[in-house]
Amino acid sequence: MPRIAVAQLRDGDLIEQVFVLASKQIGQTANSKLFIKAECTDATGHIHCRVWNATRDQYERLPQAGYVRVRGRVETYQGHLQLVADVIVPHEDLASLNLSELIKHTKKNVPEMYTRVKAILNQIQDKQLRALVEEFLSDGDLMKKFIIAPAAMGMHHAWIGGLLEHTASLLELAVLICPRYPDIDQDLVFAGLFLHDIAKTVELSYTAGFDYTDNGRLIGHVVQGAIWIDQKARLAEGKLGHPLRKDLVTVLQHIVLSHHGVPEFGAAVCPKTPEAILINLIDNLDAKTQMAVDAVAAPAEDNTWTEYQKAFNTKLYRPTITLHD
Repeated sequence: MPRIAVAQLRDGDLIEQVFVLASKQIGQTANSKLFIKAECTDATGHIHCRVWNATRDQYERLPQAGYVRVRGRVETYQGHLQLVADVIVPHEDLASLNLSELIKHTKKNVPEMYTRVKAILNQIQDKQLRALVEEFLSDGDLMKKFIIAPAAMGMHHAWIGGLLEHTASLLELAVLICPRYPDIDQDLVFAGLFLHDIAKTVELSYTAGFDYTDNGRLIGHVVQGAIWIDQKARLAEGKLGHPLRKDLVTVLQHIVLSHHGVPEFGAAVCPKTPEAILINLIDNLDAKTQMAVDAVAAPAEDNTWTEYQKAFNTKLYRPTITLHD
């Protein structure tokens, strides 16, 4: 049976194929029968999955996040497609899978983006800040994760290579914006944008779908990033032979701790420097714009309006603009 991408599934389709199991929960019906509700995904989208008359053993055998083979049918429920599974079992033969079909990847050139990121960071003039940034760039294991990690679980740039793509986009925006504000410390903005999400590399797991690691749930990328800055500063001091300026390390940590803007959105503190404020705005600009672009591009029953977008508190309109002379 040929594979049908999630975005191409239609009411009445019968399928037997592998998906990424993004999440699972067990529930109980009104007549005390167990059922499993799960989220099945591939590189094109996600679909809710239900397994009726399930057993706890069946639930326990499924990975929390991993690959599963599903046999079942697609049907419409309350206006949305869902997958009703007759069989759902773990799939461990990774060699048999085309991972590009199952996990979304950046469409951009990874080596080119990484080269550009390093080129922009190479413009940092402050020797101490440059030494600190270099401690991150020279960490081979960290950089391997940096170029493949997603930037988020599902909000924006939620694909392999998403963190690099997001970071490169932010730095390109900073190259354009900083000259408009000559009193802004461009060096600090470049370094802050590079490091603001660097700990997403350990906050998220991304070998089979995306999930939070124990580190991500217990510490999170905001705090972990600030911790890493302190650790890398100690290494930079050892190579320079003298301490880094305390205010330099502190304001860089502040940027990471405040880049979400307000505690409601995950910031440890609110931005309190011009550079921290600018970084929060640039980060929000890129994230929200990408979310809007993705929403409009996603397939939907209504070709004029998207599904309701929680991030924007509304549906988004898909304009058809005809250019006239």
